[in-house]
Amino acid sequence: MINHKRLRLTQIAFSLSIALAAAPSFAQNTTSSIGGRISATDGKPAAGATVTIVHTESGSVSNVTTDAEGRYVARGLRAGGPYTITITKNGEVEKREGVYVQLAETANVDATLGAQMQTVNVTGTGARAQIFNRSNMGAGTNIGPTELATQASISRSLQDYARADPRLSQTDKERGEISVAGQNSRYNSMTIDGVAVNDTFGLEASGTATGKQPISVEAIQSVQVNVANYDVTQKGYTGANINAVTKSGTNKVKGSVYYVFRNDKMSGERYNDTTGEYYDAPKSKDTTKGITLGGPLIEDKLFLFANYEKSSSSRSSPTFGPIGSPLTNVLIPQAAIDSAIAIAKDKYGIPIGTSEVPGGTEFTATEKLLKLDWNLTDTQRMMLRYSKTEQAEPMFPGFSKTGLSLSSYWYAQEKSLETIVAQWTSEWTPTFSTEVKLSTRKYDSVPKNNAYLPSIGLQFSGPGPDGKAADSRYLNFGTETSRQKNVLNNKTLDAYLGASWALGDHDVKFGTDFSKTEVYNAFLQNVNGNYTFGCITTLALDCTKATTAQWQAAMLENFRNGRPSSYTLQAPVAGGSLDDAIARFTLKNIGLFVQDSWNVNKQLTLMAGLRVDGTRIGEKPIRNAIAAQPVGPVVAGRQTGGFGIDNTHTIDGENLYQPRFGFNYKLDSARPTQIRGGMGLFQGAAMAVWLGNPYQNTGVALRNFNCSSTGKACPTNDGFFSIDPLRQPTNVGDTVPAMKVDVLSPDLAQPSVWKANLAFEHELPWMGLVFGAEYLRTRTKDAIYYQELNLGAPTKTGSDGRALYWGENAYKVDCWDTVKGILNGKTGCRADTKAGNNAAFGQVLMATKTDKGEGNVLTLSVRSPMRNGLSWGTSYTYTDATEVSPLSSSTSSSNWGGRASFNPNENVASNSNYMVKDRFTANVSWQKRFFGEYKTSFGLFYEGRSGKPYSWTFNNDLNGDGLAGNDLMYIPKAPGSGEVAFYGKTAAESAANEAAFWAVVNSNGDLRKSAGKVMNRNKSFAPWTNSIDMRFSQEVPGIFKGNKGIITFDMLNVGNMINRKWGRINEIAFQPQGGQVRSFVDFVGIDAQGRYIYNTRPTVEGTETRQAKGESQWAIQATVKYEF
Repeated sequence: MINHKRLRLTQIAFSLSIALAAAPSFAQNTTSSIGGRISATDGKPAAGATVTIVHTESGSVSNVTTDAEGRYVARGLRAGGPYTITITKNGEVEKREGVYVQLAETANVDATLGAQMQTVNVTGTGARAQIFNRSNMGAGTNIGPTELATQASISRSLQDYARADPRLSQTDKERGEISVAGQNSRYNSMTIDGVAVNDTFGLEASGTATGKQPISVEAIQSVQVNVANYDVTQKGYTGANINAVTKSGTNKVKGSVYYVFRNDKMSGERYNDTTGEYYDAPKSKDTTKGITLGGPLIEDKLFLFANYEKSSSSRSSPTFGPIGSPLTNVLIPQAAIDSAIAIAKDKYGIPIGTSEVPGGTEFTATEKLLKLDWNLTDTQRMMLRYSKTEQAEPMFPGFSKTGLSLSSYWYAQEKSLETIVAQWTSEWTPTFSTEVKLSTRKYDSVPKNNAYLPSIGLQFSGPGPDGKAADSRYLNFGTETSRQKNVLNNKTLDAYLGASWALGDHDVKFGTDFSKTEVYNAFLQNVNGNYTFGCITTLALDCTKATTAQWQAAMLENFRNGRPSSYTLQAPVAGGSLDDAIARFTLKNIGLFVQDSWNVNKQLTLMAGLRVDGTRIGEKPIRNAIAAQPVGPVVAGRQTGGFGIDNTHTIDGENLYQPRFGFNYKLDSARPTQIRGGMGLFQGAAMAVWLGNPYQNTGVALRNFNCSSTGKACPTNDGFFSIDPLRQPTNVGDTVPAMKVDVLSPDLAQPSVWKANLAFEHELPWMGLVFGAEYLRTRTKDAIYYQELNLGAPTKTGSDGRALYWGENAYKVDCWDTVKGILNGKTGCRADTKAGNNAAFGQVLMATKTDKGEGNVLTLSVRSPMRNGLSWGTSYTYTDATEVSPLSSSTSSSNWGGRASFNPNENVASNSNYMVKDRFTANVSWQKRFFGEYKTSFGLFYEGRSGKPYSWTFNNDLNGDGLAGNDLMYIPKAPGSGEVAFYGKTAAESAANEAAFWAVVNSNGDLRKSAGKVMNRNKSFAPWTNSIDMRFSQEVPGIFKGNKGIITFDMLNVGNMINRKWGRINEIAFQPQGGQVRSFVDFVGIDAQGRYIYNTRPTVEGTETRQAKGESQWAIQATVKYEF
């Protein structure tokens, strides 16, 4: 006789709130597991019991048998559910339905056979159970289908959902940039079905290879955020990993059609930083249309899921405009723009466009996905998935507070990402299982330029209409300098073989993985020519005394007559080809891993493992024999010879051993309480673009033809300028082209970081609330920063101890234009930057290893599991993180120049560019059926965080390293201390200058506290930011039985809807030289006492409102979906 006993579940069947995730159940985090221990009524193990686990919707079956200790585990299961578990032995049968499991999690189902009252402990199926799980050791977050359905995401991206992890912040909403524990956003990874879809090459701060998420959120089943996951299969990131799996077909044909819409009328007014006024958002329209379909091809055996989605958006547009425009004004008059357009048309016969975005300019994306799941047998399963994303994103370079551009300068970045993945999971015995996975990925990124021309810039100078001094500003048109020859192709092959072997209390995992990426990157600047037209002093007009109108007239006249003030052309060396400067190499990684998870007893679980990664690169850059020569003697004040470097060195042969350990201890207490933690070493992946720089910049493939006002002067005869990219002038003298060389230091390795966490969780006496406290520690083992080897010897040491590299004339105050903060160009005032460097070379940049940088993250949280349809959580996270270099660019020169510093090559760790010091979050999910079976859903997410860090620097180039704006400012001890001199033609002017300086210092706490020392990099922070996003969703009856409609409204930045001053993101603008820097002082020489001479600028650089894509304004998005 079969007895069906009652069974009491200790947890609810599925999770509707966000909770910290358990450790992964199998390799690469694409499946889930169910396991546990079966006992007899006398407490002894029920060996030989049969456990049948059925995925209800697909009929997929897993049969396992308990071992001598009564243990069982079924791996390779679909994430989600519901599952039905049947336990059978000696005629006793227990059957329970509605069991759910999270992605990459092992749900522990323990049972006692033969008792009158059965108890099965199901963990991993509820918010509370996810936390109090013996496999929960590291730091991370699980996001299930309910969170995907209830939480707001206007961008429909995984980044929006991943921010639910309290340690992870969206540090740049415009670009989709995310960071965890202050780590570089490029060090994150994103995997879907185990295939990397992040930007492994290193161009995109968003972490994704495409502007929009490459697989629609409609196709995503479940998401996992890994911050410190000590499983040995974790690889390829030192920041965070966002891991997702796609949906699968079931035995029931199901699908949906959906339409997503928003336009400029559904968003708030933009803010003009210049006038303080508001203006309507630019005309825009965003739409997404899609369909999903899933069902059986063979019932219980073979299933299909497909998704097609097409999106378009015209929302992205410039936020800067000419004088008088409603946009943030740049001091360039519209009349001058019209004159430039007329000259280009009448004199050169070319259209250079306008500064207004034409109608129909939009971002477009098409996404296709097809997935097959095949249950070969009860113990053998296969999955095959194909996806392709094609996107075109309009780009508007040249816009900033000091620049505008015309439409000929713009381009559309066309991208394609195509992936194929095949997975085979096998349970060979009740205790031994394997997984095999193969995947390919093809990525192409090529700009579609609006013009085929040289790059052309018109330089404007002089004060603005209000009479105040202003920096030079530029109007750019032609072909943007970095897109003149720019092609990226990557092909990747990944393979994985892993096995898991249950040996009593131990679960042993071992295997190998392999990755091979073929890189092709052409990034050649100025191959069409690059011209700047301004005022030339050598002609009739003395430009140093010219009015704004005179300068503008001279500039336009020089453009009309083809007389540039500067010109550069990059071309191959004689007998060479531009192809010699293209990066072509193959990057391989070979991984081996082994791990043991030991259930010591009912309270303690330990995990220990080792992962080894080996990097291999076969190809080498072209050798630069001159750079390899030793440093020569100083001749005429300049370094000669080479640098003693091997520019053919790569990271080939580097191996890293990564030990990892984790534990979970359940305290014996009335309410669930646990302590968990671990530590381990994680190897990331240096962006392939950085590894490719030495292939492109060998110094022997290219030469530069150039002339400028600060170097060899350009010819002043009419007609030097050529509009034809194939006929650029080379008659600029016999100057030997300076070699630009990139090199990797001999000890450079892939980035790696030690991570450790310690956490405590306890269920409070009230309403099942769970309190958590977690400390996360990171410490850099291997990181990268750049050094410029061709600075030359310092020519002087400043009064604050920093090395100075200017030519001698730059130390004379009479040689400075104190209004503009530049050398005035007078006779006898020429001064070179890097005055003692090797003239045969340009920049010689070495990617150098550092082990400096660390992070400390403390998180406190309170969470409520689902009760009566409501769940909520709140958290606070404090982060203190340092780094040597933010590495915010794809090019070596920008990475070297893009940080503020005391000495340009210093190996000093300071506050990370990506650090969010304080972060509060709160989330609410609520569902209720008001109308029969049709749900009403509401989700809310609040984030309050400190602003981005920034540095105080000199506005111009203090140390003569060729970079303006990157030199950290020295603050004297007190007014009248005499440590620095203040510019003034009279004592009264000097005193007024000093008074203006101290007025700024005393009004800013960070400056005031730094009196008597140099400001630390990233010491200050932008203003606090608050944002509230909401989603409201209502199900309605469908046309046919079993169908339903869903109407959803996503509301971004709700606070800004209430008060347009709320919710704005105000930050210090990023500058290519220095990064996030702010200034109010120019260096204008050194006096006879060896003191710096300061000139206080009339205005202090302020913040700007981030709103290029409306991220500082409220917005509403509507979605209509029909499910069948």
